Amino acid sequence: MTVRVLGILACLLVLTAASFSQGLQNQLGTAISPNDMFSSLGPIALTIERQVQEVNLILSVTDERGHFVQGLLPSDLTILDNDSKQTALTFFQSQTELPLHVALVLDMSASIDERFPAEQHTIETFLRQVTRPWDSVTLFAFNQNVQLAVPVLDNWKTISHRVRKLKPRGETALYDAVTTASQWLTRDPRPARHIIILISDGEENASKTTLEATIADVLKSETTVYPVNVVSRYSESTEYGKQGIAVLKQLSDATGGTYLRAGTDGDVGAAFRKIRRELRSQYAVAYKPSNLAGQFFHTLKVVATRNLRVRCRTGYYAR
Repeated sequence: MTVRVLGILACLLVLTAASFSQGLQNQLGTAISPNDMFSSLGPIALTIERQVQEVNLILSVTDERGHFVQGLLPSDLTILDNDSKQTALTFFQSQTELPLHVALVLDMSASIDERFPAEQHTIETFLRQVTRPWDSVTLFAFNQNVQLAVPVLDNWKTISHRVRKLKPRGETALYDAVTTASQWLTRDPRPARHIIILISDGEENASKTTLEATIADVLKSETTVYPVNVVSRYSESTEYGKQGIAVLKQLSDATGGTYLRAGTDGDVGAAFRKIRRELRSQYAVAYKPSNLAGQFFHTLKVVATRNLRVRCRTGYYAR
């Protein structure tokens, strides 16, 4: 809803991903705080905020069998903003080509120790098939701190090697990691689809923030969260497993994403294929809300004809 127009020093504008990667390489194995991570990109001169009376939505539409539906028209959709029907559409695009800004958020706590080697090939294949030259991807690895934050270009082998050097141990600050990733995605002011792919078992025991505050931050950044639960089938039925599932589902439901789980052997391939299909089938919609006055948080719901199911974020914050 609010567009952030960033005035950034010229050195930041010409900073290359290679120099960013090199700067962070010295941090390998050391906790990286959000402030440290952002400051490594160079000084920020000014942040200017201005209100734009337009709401941007990314929609995923499925039928009763869960198949993605394409070819809809604006007349097939009804947008309800605080239960008020909206008619002033300013943009509509089926199978949107908006750039992707992706944050891969990888849980490196002790509970994920043995799973990453099996995930590496799948992640690399996904990035090769989905991302284009105008997209951006950053990988975050975390336990109780963000241990690594590095842009993904043609350097996956180097990144994999660096991640393997990290020792999966410690507690899990999942909320802090998701918040850090969502804040990172807002640093680029260009129109894009903001995506977080969270590979975790949903365990949370070390964050400074809360689930509610994390969801608020993610909604403000207009980011969609796709959690991929890597917990074992056995652990899934335990109290710890149920709590993790609840956390991951709340993140996906609130932001319009999809809760997914890894295969029985921890393989995330099927989950990543579903994400790939969804990203290729989404609609981009924008409208001017008719009812801005009064309320800070606006609830959102989009209804489609033929009893189709529409997923999008559940609300936005008006300034």
